[in-house]
Amino acid sequence: MQNQSIDERAFYRGVLALLALTAFIGIAASVLHYLEPEPELMDLVIPPSVALANLALAIWLRRRPKNILRVVYCAFGVAIAALSLPAWYYSLRAAQAPDILLIDIFPPISSFLIILIVLVMVMLPPRRAFPIMIAAWVLNAVPILSYLLTHKEELWAPRGQEMFMSYGLAILLLLVLLPFQHRARLQLERLQNDNSHMHNLAERDALTGQYNRWGGQQLLDDFMRSETHGSIIMLDIDYFKLINDTHGHLIGDSVLHEFAARVSGALRSDGHLIRWGGEEFLVLVIGIAERDAFRVAERLRNAINGGLFHPVGKLTASGGATSRRDNDTLESLIARADKALYEAKLKGRDQIVRA
Repeated sequence: MQNQSIDERAFYRGVLALLALTAFIGIAASVLHYLEPEPELMDLVIPPSVALANLALAIWLRRRPKNILRVVYCAFGVAIAALSLPAWYYSLRAAQAPDILLIDIFPPISSFLIILIVLVMVMLPPRRAFPIMIAAWVLNAVPILSYLLTHKEELWAPRGQEMFMSYGLAILLLLVLLPFQHRARLQLERLQNDNSHMHNLAERDALTGQYNRWGGQQLLDDFMRSETHGSIIMLDIDYFKLINDTHGHLIGDSVLHEFAARVSGALRSDGHLIRWGGEEFLVLVIGIAERDAFRVAERLRNAINGGLFHPVGKLTASGGATSRRDNDTLESLIARADKALYEAKLKGRDQIVRA
């Protein structure tokens, strides 16, 4: 999840928390039903099944975060099934036994359907939310409303009126509000896009398009808070001041842009390039072992040497490479790479020194 945006991480955590909460509710309901003197078979089967299903979905999401939409759809499917099975079971049972009243045996789960439909409205775009909402309503409300409308004595009872309002008018109100939710969602997405654009401007270097010092600091802080292996490489363009003095700052800026493009192009998805200051760049490579840091650094150096920089000609860079160690702080890690870079400069430039 490290490369995801703030909104995606929040959605991921929200779904994970919702699955955990639903599993907990299923476990609590299972315990309560098992403690009843004469529990219904349906009450003994559905709550633990829901708990197990949501725990399995939570594990799936933890292992495969990219499958989050599939997990969400599966979770909604589990919820619809868990609510519709009792609706049909108890309605048919009451209809077939004149001495049994639906309002006496039906569990207090009507509010869960409203919660489910609200979650569908919030978490899914309207085009996908609408058919799921209709399916949830039909599978749950049709047996309840059909029974109540054919048993007027139960319909006018307080519990019957509450069930009719919950499964009928309240759901209808939510369906009417769906277009307004669509407008609100579009406005929210527009605000999120604006926020993402502003965040991107704040963390990116205007000249090279790579992370600037502030954005790189956030990236490095996240890396240090994690428990993953990784390495950093400090790169410095050799004799860059001479380029500025000879060709001017516009050409110097062009060289910096081309330099960043070559280094970035030589990096894989686990690498991040940061313009640390002036002609100095820091590369963070996540997940590689210490023995591989020097090999990556050499690949970057070869990418820089691989062609001429117009109009200055051949360009070289010096670098210092080091890997994260136990008890490292960000300051000690950068200081070690910086010291190796200084040593590369002293040894004649155009080389990588390991630290």
